[in-house]
Amino acid sequence: MGGTFHYLNPGTIHWGEGCVATLDAELSRVGAARVFLVTTGSIARNGAIAAAIEGAIGARLAGTTAAIGQHAPVREVAEAARQAREARADALVSAGGGSPVDAAKAVAWSLAAGVDLDQPDALAKSRSVRLSGKPVLPHFAVPTTLSVAELSGSAGFSAEASKEKVGVAAPELVPKAVFYDAALAVHTPVPLWLSTGIRAVDHAVETLLAEGEHPLPDASAIEALRLLAKGLRAAKTEPSSRAARTECQLGAWLSYLLPGPAAKGLSHTLGKRIGSRHGIPHGVTSCLLLPHVMRHLASRRPEPLKRIAAALGAVPATPASAAAAVQGLIAELGLPQHIAAFGLSRDDLVEAVRPVAGRDGSAEELLAIMNAAY
Repeated sequence: MGGTFHYLNPGTIHWGEGCVATLDAELSRVGAARVFLVTTGSIARNGAIAAAIEGAIGARLAGTTAAIGQHAPVREVAEAARQAREARADALVSAGGGSPVDAAKAVAWSLAAGVDLDQPDALAKSRSVRLSGKPVLPHFAVPTTLSVAELSGSAGFSAEASKEKVGVAAPELVPKAVFYDAALAVHTPVPLWLSTGIRAVDHAVETLLAEGEHPLPDASAIEALRLLAKGLRAAKTEPSSRAARTECQLGAWLSYLLPGPAAKGLSHTLGKRIGSRHGIPHGVTSCLLLPHVMRHLASRRPEPLKRIAAALGAVPATPASAAAAVQGLIAELGLPQHIAAFGLSRDDLVEAVRPVAGRDGSAEELLAIMNAAY
């Protein structure tokens, strides 16, 4: 055994009811005077959430966009960057799910790189731009779902014409601090909360299934599975429970100590192929695909799957019972399980798997996963 581990998550995580109040101190620590807020219409319309966040920002608030939609369409992200530039922002705050969090990271990249993301050659330029040494706006994330976009330096958004999920990434884009505040999260609709919770389960599972040795992320992922299985059930039973919401948030945090390999796992890869193109939220794609991906990998990764089964209380703890435990949790939470419900055809599935066939399976094998989920 042996290896090297690089901690790639934000250096500061605040959690617990009311912790967003510490955003004031974090902004002061970096000397922020002009803060630009990146959020969604649903967050902006929620008086309790908006008041708590804007209250912590205070007189520093220099501008806001509440126009970020699902999968962060590139046009909306580019417009947010232009607004932040015009506001002369010296810090960013994101609030909401993965889309506004990713949008804020993309805004920081755009401003530092001097590249407008909605220009035809933006992605080509992104492959050669390095942010090292460039002034990157500090970003503070206030997530209200369990998608954990706030825990990495990758920023995904959807292309204008193809609707494909694309993005930029750099270590400098990792948020300076994250605020897991259950008093805000309790306002998130239960179906959205639960489906993004399965996304966090997906992160934990794909951490454990990732190649190589990663003892700290593995131990964290096992605890994440325990917390999420308990917390998601409690949140469904009692949506107003702030303790249940905090337990879920802690589980989501612990699910993602290996952000690169986890986000490149097979469930994530296939989910991205059907998500933004067909308007399916990423949390839902995990509900649709994860159990079937686990069955596909049963013979290749039996030992990690046994650990997953044990963490979820499956007896006996086998690769098959791991997949069954995840599928049972999805069913118990009342979440979607069939791709067909979202209007995709069998031809859409063939098109989805073609570009990603290879390391994790042939096109025929990946299509079998999709068909099992259909």
